Amino acid sequence: MTRSTPGLIHLHCGDAAAAVHRKSGLPGELRVWRDSPAVGPWTKDDRELTGLRATWWGLPVMEMGDIPHLQDLARSTEPVLWFGPDPWEQACLLWVLGALPEGTLPDLVPLGLGIGRMAPGALPRCFAGRTLLEAETLAEARLLWRAFLQGGWSALGGASLAALPWLGQALARLAEDHPPAGPGRTRLQLQALVDAGVRDLPGLMKGLGELEHPAHGAWYGDLYVARMVEAMGVRIG
Repeated sequence: MTRSTPGLIHLHCGDAAAAVHRKSGLPGELRVWRDSPAVGPWTKDDRELTGLRATWWGLPVMEMGDIPHLQDLARSTEPVLWFGPDPWEQACLLWVLGALPEGTLPDLVPLGLGIGRMAPGALPRCFAGRTLLEAETLAEARLLWRAFLQGGWSALGGASLAALPWLGQALARLAEDHPPAGPGRTRLQLQALVDAGVRDLPGLMKGLGELEHPAHGAWYGDLYVARMVEAMGVRIG
């Protein structure tokens, strides 16, 4: 049986963004990218990556469904990427661009705020401002992605791409969390909050969010923070 070629496909980062998109009235199919290389272990071996990430998240391998979206985008006549400015989403965007099959030229919707924080009615205006990512940009993104796979986020602290205005800031922030030696920024901030007597997860998330960019909040999520606290040997209420 011949598989039909999909037309317009929107790729969003996370279920909250997808929920907003579904109320926007925009045409086309929707895909949701859920995992992010911004947190947790990573490997450059594609054969081991899905299992490694599934184990780290505590999920069945079958629930790690991001990679197949790349082939859908490659077959699409108009793939459209929706990724906000925070480090979590920008790390996802770099993964997508670095791993897209050769020859795939997606549109990018310029976003100064994560879709999960926006009203559905704002999305058609954002969609109208989308721009085509040229082959040169895709080639540069692949080089950055390979640099991450080889050296981690600390290797990309000063990197940027002109066509991706939020990437440089995100890479700098990710490098702060992954220094060549010693604990990273989030770990140090978390320790300071614990030392100040904050011992509940909502309080820690609030405190950490206040130390991030106002439009980003604690972009790494409460599960990641809970795991960091557990590794510190601290009991939280």
